[in-house]
Amino acid sequence: MDRLKILLADDDQIFLKLTSRLLEEAGYRIECAACVDEAELALSKGKHDIMMLDMCYPALQDGFNLLGKVHEFYPALPVLMISGSGNIPDAVLAIKNGALDFIEKPLDMSHLLIKLERIRKNLALNLELHDLQISAIGMKGKSKPMLDLFTEIMKAAKFDCPVLICGETGVGKELAAHAIHRLSRHGAKNLISLNCASVPKELFEAELFGYECGAFTGANKARQGYFEYADNNSIFLDEISQLPPEVQAKLLRVVSEGEIQKLGGKVIKINTRIISASNQNLEENAAQGLFRPDLLYRLNTINIFVPPLRNRIEDIPLLANYFMEMFCARNEIAPKPLTPAANAWLCEQSWPGNVRELKNTVERAVVFAMNDHLSVADFTSDRDDDANQLDTNSLKKAIQSFEKAYIENVLRVYKYNVRQCAYHLQIDKSNLFKKIASLGIELPKK
Repeated sequence: MDRLKILLADDDQIFLKLTSRLLEEAGYRIECAACVDEAELALSKGKHDIMMLDMCYPALQDGFNLLGKVHEFYPALPVLMISGSGNIPDAVLAIKNGALDFIEKPLDMSHLLIKLERIRKNLALNLELHDLQISAIGMKGKSKPMLDLFTEIMKAAKFDCPVLICGETGVGKELAAHAIHRLSRHGAKNLISLNCASVPKELFEAELFGYECGAFTGANKARQGYFEYADNNSIFLDEISQLPPEVQAKLLRVVSEGEIQKLGGKVIKINTRIISASNQNLEENAAQGLFRPDLLYRLNTINIFVPPLRNRIEDIPLLANYFMEMFCARNEIAPKPLTPAANAWLCEQSWPGNVRELKNTVERAVVFAMNDHLSVADFTSDRDDDANQLDTNSLKKAIQSFEKAYIENVLRVYKYNVRQCAYHLQIDKSNLFKKIASLGIELPKK
């Protein structure tokens, strides 16, 4: 970890000056706050790793009040209370109210450094655990919406209660479901998954709950259903809005009572964690009588929303590069990095198909790439053979794409020496500069 930043809150100016100097010499970064207002402002503006708070700041009650606010609004921030009075009951009370530990004045510096080192190691372990959890989630993103999503996934994974994942088509709802399962206590087992839209209406009950031999014509032997397979495990029901009304009633019994009844058989107790997903607004469906409200309330114990790609534009270059590297590795070809202009063009698109559409677009660009990198032309060239897709500008676009690719190739051959390229292309150097600018070709910075 980098040098830890400590917020030192105490109304004793001499104590602040001496302690901050000693801690800085020990390798910590220090920000001081001499009053409650300064401390609250510092907390709201900066990222701190540890807070050292005087219990009598400036009076005992103010110290406890500020501790309560820190615990409420910054629950992950460890607070080391400073006890100037040596009042052990107050120090114990502070720990009960959220403080991590306490140390008495006058400070024993060696003792304080030992406590801070212990906190530093715990923070490093927590950071490592957090990184491992993010890696286990398997979703890519560094934007705030995605970081919030990762936090929600990690919280949901801790509890065995139903989760409803909402979001548009192609945003990664199935990835989120697998991440919740993988981080849960059932994570060592395979997630049992069923896409409700792929099951014929007349087969839903048999698929979900199973059947006994002779339950209906053609049932020559007993068969387990998805819920029985998912006993002591998790089940993922994708596109749950497609469940027929009669099956919704039986699913309600599973969620509320933990029971299933096989066709032609008896009631069986199961312990299954249900994760469901929908790209439709189930509340609107319930209002229209298309989905049972009581089932929705049960399934929606924890609601997770996966944001659309247009709401996290800063993730697009990261995702595009990831898909490019993954596709190139799978096909055993050298990576084709995206140019800055290509990344900018991708960020300007609306992506109605979200991450799934971006993935397909990048893979298509790699297949038809004309060079060892992906430029805007590789994403915009019209390669649709359907004559109905052609327009009056298609010939002009095709000529421009070819011209751009050809000039880019010549520039690379001559190591971006424009004079030599102009001689090879048999055009004036100034005209070549104009073409480079009009075609959006990027020259490396010297």
